[in-house]
Amino acid sequence: MKKKLFIALFILSLIVPPASFLLVKDWIDTENYENRTLASFPRLAWDNFEQIPGEFEEFLNDHAPYKNFFVKLNTKLEKKLFGAVSVGSVTVGTDNWLFYTVDAEGEDALSDYQHLNIYTMERQEEISKNIQSVVLGMEKRGIRFYVFEAPSKERIYGKYMPENIDVYGPKSRLDIIIPKLQEQGLPVYDLADSLRKYAEDYQVFYKYDTHWNMLGAFIASQQIAEVLLGESVSLEEVNILPGAEVSGDMASMLNMVNEFHDDTDFMIEGYLPEITVEKIESQENKDSGIQVFKSNSSNKRTLLVIGDSFSNAMTSYLPQLYQTAVFSTFKSYTPELFSQYDVDDVVYLNAERNQRYFEQISTVLEGEFKGPF
Repeated sequence: MKKKLFIALFILSLIVPPASFLLVKDWIDTENYENRTLASFPRLAWDNFEQIPGEFEEFLNDHAPYKNFFVKLNTKLEKKLFGAVSVGSVTVGTDNWLFYTVDAEGEDALSDYQHLNIYTMERQEEISKNIQSVVLGMEKRGIRFYVFEAPSKERIYGKYMPENIDVYGPKSRLDIIIPKLQEQGLPVYDLADSLRKYAEDYQVFYKYDTHWNMLGAFIASQQIAEVLLGESVSLEEVNILPGAEVSGDMASMLNMVNEFHDDTDFMIEGYLPEITVEKIESQENKDSGIQVFKSNSSNKRTLLVIGDSFSNAMTSYLPQLYQTAVFSTFKSYTPELFSQYDVDDVVYLNAERNQRYFEQISTVLEGEFKGPF
């Protein structure tokens, strides 16, 4: 009797969740909060036969009934029981600071933080030769080329990471390789240098988001300005205005926006007020993901910024420094941008966790990088 009851309950556990989900899915939260496209149903064809089981498992994991409810419940329970939690790519640190410790193809942010993925000498030499070839190629075209690394939040605010996540050794792979590249005269810079100066007195990253906030973006932009043009504006020379309370992308990934929404958004006022900037709106730019800005700056050169989402906030500060500034994501970038806009200076802005763009810089610039983006 007990065996039959157990079997019946097991069958019900397989049938009831998906059946009930079909009835209530229009009234519950089914939003995709992850920083990726969810897996689609596998293609049922003979040439895809071997991949179907794995693809179907990924599909089930991504579209499980009541997924958001159970993610939220799991987050709350682990936070309550253990004080810290890691759900998917998100780690909850002390004072509810969220960190994007993603482990995916081309990205391993936790190993970055723990210093477990130091470049070998051979790999350092490969990267050095790669960057050197790009810089020399740009010089022949009369273009100045600069590489900047945007640090992950945990490298600036590691004090909020869970204590049970150990760090091995005093330096990360960027701490090691960037000084060596600079010794060779290569224009590679770590934006963590300027952010660390202000990180104790000001909050330079969003608490619940993967990105730096507007203060962090401003500080980083002025390090870039100093390198490119030899002049910059300090944080003390502008006005910092607190904005509305905000949440962030990682809070969404945890389905905890209602609980994690007390971060402060900041705004910068009084930055180069004599410069006016206009965003050039066109259907072509909108469709391509390219942003173009014109200003009345006395600098007649044209700037091209190639980067990921960390470069978005830079559109509030770098266009003031050039009469023309063009912003492209890695995904929207094409080599034709150089001739289309007669580019003079290039800022290649790479997020620390996305070292594939740093390691394959020449492939990206040749337009042959195949992703993932």
